[in-house]
Amino acid sequence: MKKGHTKNLTATLALTLLFSAGLAGCGGGSNEKNAGGKTETAGNQQVTIKVSNWPKPNEEAKIAQYEQVMAKMKANYPEIIVAKDEWGYDVSSFLPKAASGQLPTVYETFFTETSKIIKANYAADITDTMKKYGYDKAINPDLLKMVTKDDKYYGIPKDGYVIGMLYNMNLFKEAGLLDDKGIPKFPKTYEELAETAQIIKQKTGKAGMFLPTKSGQGGWMFMNIAWAYGAEFEKQVDGKWQAVFNSPEAAAALQYVKDLKWKYDVLPDNNLVDVTNDMFRLFGTDQVAMSFGTNDWSPVIQQQTKMSKDNVAMSALPVGPIGKPVTLLGGGLYMFSPNVTPEQIDAGFKWLKTYGFTPESSEEALTGWDIEKKTLSDQGLIVGPYGLRIWTDEKRIGEEQKILDKYNNVNLDLFRDYMDNGSKGMRAEEPVNAQELYQKLDIVLQTVLTDKNADPQQILDRAAEEFQRDYLDKVK
Repeated sequence: MKKGHTKNLTATLALTLLFSAGLAGCGGGSNEKNAGGKTETAGNQQVTIKVSNWPKPNEEAKIAQYEQVMAKMKANYPEIIVAKDEWGYDVSSFLPKAASGQLPTVYETFFTETSKIIKANYAADITDTMKKYGYDKAINPDLLKMVTKDDKYYGIPKDGYVIGMLYNMNLFKEAGLLDDKGIPKFPKTYEELAETAQIIKQKTGKAGMFLPTKSGQGGWMFMNIAWAYGAEFEKQVDGKWQAVFNSPEAAAALQYVKDLKWKYDVLPDNNLVDVTNDMFRLFGTDQVAMSFGTNDWSPVIQQQTKMSKDNVAMSALPVGPIGKPVTLLGGGLYMFSPNVTPEQIDAGFKWLKTYGFTPESSEEALTGWDIEKKTLSDQGLIVGPYGLRIWTDEKRIGEEQKILDKYNNVNLDLFRDYMDNGSKGMRAEEPVNAQELYQKLDIVLQTVLTDKNADPQQILDRAAEEFQRDYLDKVK
């Protein structure tokens, strides 16, 4: 899609809050005293960069982390001025900022937006600096493909995630759904998920399952269910893109969602909900037992609701009728404003290195990673579980794991299924207008959840026709 998607949902998405290390920066031009972001000083030149996705006042752990990174930045690179910017990527706000030349030096976005941004020339070519600092050799090559055009790099994949299932331990315990080791009895199929949610509703009176329906997040999560039923969403035929999500398989998946509401009665009463405003609150206050999610959501929920770190477990997604695992692979990346100078690009990479986002595995390079995990641990926020690894270097992975082990503060058996199996059956998000597709699917979900007599096939026929007309027919 947040992290979160959030999709930064952070997306996504305030979702890249912790594990995903959300940074972004601002394109130089208009705020600098000299062209290229350089300010003349006595004896040297200073370079100014703007870093967006700066933590907001209520994100205490993140603020503490950033303060330590800033102190280190000033000590190591006194010539670099880092300006703060709380703005984070949003589909609606991006274009106005980009068109007016107001993008941060380094900004965050989602995998789904990459090709569109590159085609519009709103990202700088950072190939030389990528190679200078070794990022081109150290990052998962499958992720690098997403930021490459004509053998040039236009972004840095910063994190990847796969969707899993989050479980509220208090509600599972109250419903008698823990095994003899205190681990939730994870549903292995979507039918088992519905049945488990029904048991929880009957035993506790609380919603067994949460499914978002707005802000593009409903479509983002529904895609996992639909794929598990054998559905497809976009197909390229003779060079043209076709909307194909009105298939019998997609209709069966939508019927499943409808049944969660009208047959099993396991969803929250409010049919218009999102992740950051509703799921986090409901899950963190024991009002909902299960939700789709990623491993970096839990610390954010803790911050917002003061939920205990021991009240969370995770597993891989259930299996659908196709009989094999399938889960959405998403993630975020850093891009640089198109009007930056080489000096600003270099300064942006130095900021990332100081933050801990670097392929290097030296003690100095890992300081930022250590600071982040220690800060989370000091705040009582979950440390230990991990998702996708972005680096390919085994030494770097090993050193990161040592730091995770040092600050681990939860029972990892509660997350083992997600860590071991969550990446099986990964599927990338749809390649064309994915964010707009998610928003179209939001409406589809809202319709079946508010109208008991809604026909899933008819709804999907209409939605596919509209998506084809409004977006895919316009793809050149």
